[in-house]
Amino acid sequence: MIRWTRMRVVASSPGFTLIELAVVLGLIGLLVALVVPRVGVLSSAALDSSARRLATRVQFLREEAAIRSRWIRFAVDPKRGAYRAEGLVPSAGGVRFAPLDQPLYRETFVPDPLRLSLEGPGVTSNVDGYDTTLFSPDGYADPALLWLDDGAGRRVAVVINPVATRAKIVDDDDIPAGLLGSLR
Repeated sequence: MIRWTRMRVVASSPGFTLIELAVVLGLIGLLVALVVPRVGVLSSAALDSSARRLATRVQFLREEAAIRSRWIRFAVDPKRGAYRAEGLVPSAGGVRFAPLDQPLYRETFVPDPLRLSLEGPGVTSNVDGYDTTLFSPDGYADPALLWLDDGAGRRVAVVINPVATRAKIVDDDDIPAGLLGSLR
């Protein structure tokens, strides 16, 4: 037969000492001091990485347009933070721009919390509400700026120059006034 007995535990100290609390708060403060600056670094790294990826995609699409003698439309959806490419293809009613089933044309999303936008003199909107710019078969591109914003005060632009094949990445602070006018 098992007998349960009641044991009374007498605590000599019902709480924490002031020194124990100070040590714990000091450790928490140290961890916060080490982690918080890294969050900004991660956000900045995501912005830089996304800008490089976007600039590379623009360069490849421009080369694709020239090599294949095809009109390509680059479309940006700022609401969803997405971008994709569309090729000019024949259809029943003539020709139209449509996404192609190739990796270069697939829709891609920028990571949260980055925001994406497109501006320029030749930027138009398609039926889906995307802002678009064109790459022509002769290697020309509509001048445009693809903006990436990290939501914490840092913005970079991927500059699409009409005649230079390589897209350039520029910090917001380094963009000269009237840049789009000079790209025409």
